[in-house]
Amino acid sequence: MMKNKTGKYFKYAIGEIVLVVIGILLALQINNWNENRKINNQETIYLQDIKNDITFDIETLNARVVNNNLMLHNIDTILTLISSKKIFTEQDEVLLANMTLKLFGESYFIPEKGTINQIQSSSSGSFIKNKTLRDLIFRYYSNAERIEKNMEQSIQIYQHQIITPTLIHPAISKKGMNIDAEVPLLDMSLLIKNNDYLNALTLKSVGTQNQNIQYLKIIGKAEQILSIINTELTND
Repeated sequence: MMKNKTGKYFKYAIGEIVLVVIGILLALQINNWNENRKINNQETIYLQDIKNDITFDIETLNARVVNNNLMLHNIDTILTLISSKKIFTEQDEVLLANMTLKLFGESYFIPEKGTINQIQSSSSGSFIKNKTLRDLIFRYYSNAERIEKNMEQSIQIYQHQIITPTLIHPAISKKGMNIDAEVPLLDMSLLIKNNDYLNALTLKSVGTQNQNIQYLKIIGKAEQILSIINTELTND
């Protein structure tokens, strides 16, 4: 009789232990499921935010390329005008002044870094599970940073220290013209002999063309990243 009771208690205890173990395993499984769901949700948020940032970058870069193409057109117009004429009309002078004044600005690109900064500051890069995509994203921002430090800042220095002063201060006549504001006209007879002016135009042209080459490369990389992100978001 005692053996039967002991056997029953033993089986009961074993059953209780098994139920406890099963309960613990289920709790762990649910916890893992919840954690994986949080990670997946966070990855989706990061990918969507990076997509928005890079889409904004592409729009910005396309606008920069359009602006740079206008700059290059103005430079070509100036050089053609200077090289093709010996006698300049007042209309030529007005056109030259307008084209020259449009060269005073410069393009400058800084990528939108809100999301990538958040990822890096919280060491959350592992949330992006696709290694190829993760590497492309980090490479995209490191490359954009190199271009900013090496090319953009150099072009800005050339613009402010060489190009703009040279284009603003060539031989200027006292004659004015009535547009939005009074703009001094350039003395073209002196301008065609001004090597500093011509060199500044050439420097502006080369720098602007190099910018467009780099901008188009960045756009290509950005579009590649967007394509993979769209696939990831669709699969989720």
